[in-house]
Amino acid sequence: MALVSRRDLLTGIATAPAAAIAAAPTMARADDIDTAAARAKASLKDAKGTKLVLLGTGSGPIPGAARRMASNLMIHNGAAYLLDCGLGVTSQYARTGIPFSALRSIFITHHHPDHNIEYGPLLTIGWIWGMRQSIRAYGPPPLVQITEDYFRSAKATIDFWAEDFHLSPLQMIEVHEVPNSGPVMQNDNVQVTSVLVRHPPVQPALGYRFDFPDRSIAFSGDTTALEAVAQMAKGSDVLVHEAMDFPAMEVFVRRQIAAGAAGTLEDVMTHMRADHTPAEDAGRIAQEAGVKTLVLSHIGPSSVSDASWQAAAGKYFKGEIIVGHDLAVI
Repeated sequence: MALVSRRDLLTGIATAPAAAIAAAPTMARADDIDTAAARAKASLKDAKGTKLVLLGTGSGPIPGAARRMASNLMIHNGAAYLLDCGLGVTSQYARTGIPFSALRSIFITHHHPDHNIEYGPLLTIGWIWGMRQSIRAYGPPPLVQITEDYFRSAKATIDFWAEDFHLSPLQMIEVHEVPNSGPVMQNDNVQVTSVLVRHPPVQPALGYRFDFPDRSIAFSGDTTALEAVAQMAKGSDVLVHEAMDFPAMEVFVRRQIAAGAAGTLEDVMTHMRADHTPAEDAGRIAQEAGVKTLVLSHIGPSSVSDASWQAAAGKYFKGEIIVGHDLAVI
């Protein structure tokens, strides 16, 4: 049976009456964002060692949700490395207080909008705020084409800003496509490797491991539970793994379909199970990998409590379990 497209499903969700989508993530209040940002800045001020900031911990391209779309920031020795660029990433980055001039590299796990939609705009806004032209991007094909197409679309905007404020125009950045598992890049701060994950029909889709001198951080990306992820994360300090609660997701999807979203419950849930990992299996992968800390992120749906997420992952994983929240510093 053919799977319903995400576009059709989300179009239906976007047009559904508000009363019919009570299970959807709620709008974040400004004071909640300000409080989280203040905590992040305080945690990062004069911080020692490598820090991980969860910029966006939500699942799917749902605008206006309390959890923003996928993005993670790592800081080491004054240099910043960004993983994924879901909607809102530029503002979330700014809220950390880390200057855009610190940003060295951007990594993309796969080409779904909740992971790459703000990649281009981040480059333009970052340039205005001091981002270095030497920044590099890494991710699956066709990242070169995506980057070139964005620069063509933004040329007029970039040229106007450069003329008005006497800036050197932002030029096409250095892009490296990552088609397979293996080494990605290495410098004095970090060694990065990739692993192919299962997120059909997207091919390739990637997980990443970042080995800093003092800390190793692995990311599953969007995937079903995979032995390859456990092997990639083996012995790392932190594994950030996606997590889904399928029974709660089924309730959520039922409500969306009742409100007019396209597709059938069977098709949508078949898709979800073919592409994502239940929290129990995220715990199992973390236990097999022998990591110290499991961070659950790219969470869906957001109606599930932190205690429920922890209990599910804790069926197998006996280390520290952190339920990710936007702007949390780990």
